[in-house]
Amino acid sequence: MDTFERVIGEELAPYLRTVGFLRHGQTWNRRTEGVVQVISVQRSMNNTELDSRFTINVGVTPDTRPANTRLAEHECRSRLRIGFLRAERQDHWYRYRPRDPASVRRAVAEARADVEAYVMPYLSQKPGDFSPLLLQAT
Repeated sequence: MDTFERVIGEELAPYLRTVGFLRHGQTWNRRTEGVVQVISVQRSMNNTELDSRFTINVGVTPDTRPANTRLAEHECRSRLRIGFLRAERQDHWYRYRPRDPASVRRAVAEARADVEAYVMPYLSQKPGDFSPLLLQAT
């Protein structure tokens, strides 16, 4: 397990667990009010040993599958990245230096704060307030 994965496990995962999400690798699912909510950590394909980045993906979809089914964000009907919930409303990536644990911790702490400030209020909407696509059950 690299530093990034360890810090995600120490900083982000416990918070998401306290608000009802179950972890499956770098993806968390929560079932509520007829929908499945998904939060996932996506690392950049261009990461290097000196400079890396990640983003947070968010998804919501009707809860039409068996209770123990794990869903990935890309399987959701309504999907977006955390940057579109932030004030700038554009893609946002958290940068860190993989060999610098303090840098990793700062990036993950910023992402966790953004999850609390932007993602959780977004996910607190009533299911009918999400994209109209959610109203069409699969």
